[in-house]
Amino acid sequence: MDLKVLQKKLRDFAAERHWGQFHTPKNLSVALMVEAAELAELFQWKTPDESRAARMEPEMRVRIGEEAADVLLYLLQLADQTGVDLEQAVEDKLSKNATKHPVPDVLAPEERKAPQTHVLVDWENVQPKDVDIRALVPDVTHVWIFHGPNQRRFAEKQQSFGDALTLIPISRSGKNALDFHLSHYVGYISSRNPNARFVLIANDQGYGPMLEHAKELGFVVSQVGFGTVPEPAKKSAAKKAAAKNLFAKKAPAKKKALPKKSAQVPQKSSTDSASKVTRAPAAKKVAPSKKTATAKSVAPTSVAARSSNVTKPAKKAPPAKATVVKPGAATTAAVAAEKPIAGPRKTPFQDEEKAYTHVLASLRKSKNKPARKARLYGAVKSILGAEKPDDPAIERVVQRLTLEGHLDIDANGPVKKTP
Repeated sequence: MDLKVLQKKLRDFAAERHWGQFHTPKNLSVALMVEAAELAELFQWKTPDESRAARMEPEMRVRIGEEAADVLLYLLQLADQTGVDLEQAVEDKLSKNATKHPVPDVLAPEERKAPQTHVLVDWENVQPKDVDIRALVPDVTHVWIFHGPNQRRFAEKQQSFGDALTLIPISRSGKNALDFHLSHYVGYISSRNPNARFVLIANDQGYGPMLEHAKELGFVVSQVGFGTVPEPAKKSAAKKAAAKNLFAKKAPAKKKALPKKSAQVPQKSSTDSASKVTRAPAAKKVAPSKKTATAKSVAPTSVAARSSNVTKPAKKAPPAKATVVKPGAATTAAVAAEKPIAGPRKTPFQDEEKAYTHVLASLRKSKNKPARKARLYGAVKSILGAEKPDDPAIERVVQRLTLEGHLDIDANGPVKKTP
């Protein structure tokens, strides 16, 4: 921008409208103050964080630009009317300020400030409050929060830092975009404060190479986690055993053996017959009557059947459903009519180890890896052939895949890593 060319345009613009008679230094300075007040009005009653966030609102940026342009235009006209060379005036003023306010290196040792500790927070990864930051880094002097374009409401969590807090919104979303912003600011801050100390608050282990390189260059940098820190990739034998225990489940109940259709009862040992006998409740024991003794349920052609008490329920039932009772024990119609209880339905993969191996192999072969937690659970349900999405087998498979390092599920839902 050429200031002299811009001043000529303003001079011609006022002359065409016959405004020159009003452009006295006094009127221009008053107009300049009015426009500066209108600019200040845009930020009236806003908190420091809200004023910093104004750059993220397109409409607000337009209004700030309009008021700032009015201030600049009146300033240029004031300098033109008073014969002040603004470019030279700026150079002279900067020189005086440098003499009046020397850099810290030329100050006396007693006047030098204490070393600064800058805390850089990966807000997409962790969201600590101001009390949490002070607990992790007691000597914190400055806080820099790096956040995504859609994240808001930082002020209520960082009220105690005041002007020591700086919000850095990333330019746009992208893979590792925030990480690169944060790394850039380590260099930017250190260029202005060579003795500064840096502490990164994040659970992301991807900052490791950058921190190691910074240490080799002489920077004082470190990283601390907040909340749940991911476990290392390598697990001890005890952790692997724990993962298998999580995957284990109780064996399904066995089905009751159905009674044979034939009335003939094979000879068995006393131990076997004792385990298969159905006894009638003690309160319902009834002495056998003559009617029972002559019941048609006894097979006349079977010697083995004659030696045992085979009875039939009072109500007619298919003769194939006869109940075998230990000799000498009384039977009732309810015992004879008792039906076997069906066991649980078996899933396609009764062997948990085979199920896990099959799911892992299927996910590795799949070209479309599930990128969200819900889709991952749906894929595992489909592979296992489970009937319900809340089948415990699905949760155990996902837990084991995570514990053994094949999956990495973010707290917000995205699946960062698949086999």
